[in-house]
Amino acid sequence: MHRNLRDQILTGLDWGFRLLLAGVFLYAAWPKMLDPGAFAKAITNYRFSLPLIGQDYVYAAAILMPPLEAVCAICLFMSRLRRGAALLLSVMLVIFIVMIVQAVLRGFNIDCGCFGASATASALASKVGWQKVLENTGFLVAAVFVYLRACPPKPKYKL
Repeated sequence: MHRNLRDQILTGLDWGFRLLLAGVFLYAAWPKMLDPGAFAKAITNYRFSLPLIGQDYVYAAAILMPPLEAVCAICLFMSRLRRGAALLLSVMLVIFIVMIVQAVLRGFNIDCGCFGASATASALASKVGWQKVLENTGFLVAAVFVYLRACPPKPKYKL
């Protein structure tokens, strides 16, 4: 493949993935920021306890995670912050995947809580399941792609 064409395709994919991730995470963050109590209830439905603190992390996560999602989504378009934003989104997506997989394996029939608890968000939200795992895995692949594209190029040594 011609190098110029390859670069154009990769740049197009990079922009496409950044737009996709930013759109999804901004849309998901907004209703959760407006109603952190409902988001905390959605997190509690996963019945996931951390060692030593149990479910004491739920309210902190409900308050901190939506603004972090929004900031990361915006930072995807800032050249100096893109790499860190993509890394944070990747970490959040891994956490989401782990939470969903444990809920599926335990047989919970709960809403994912991805888009808050408003009427519109409830219409868009879906139950946790393998489809949700695949969806988040796709977003994770996109975030890792953006991260890798934002890494500085390796130096080329010529002898």
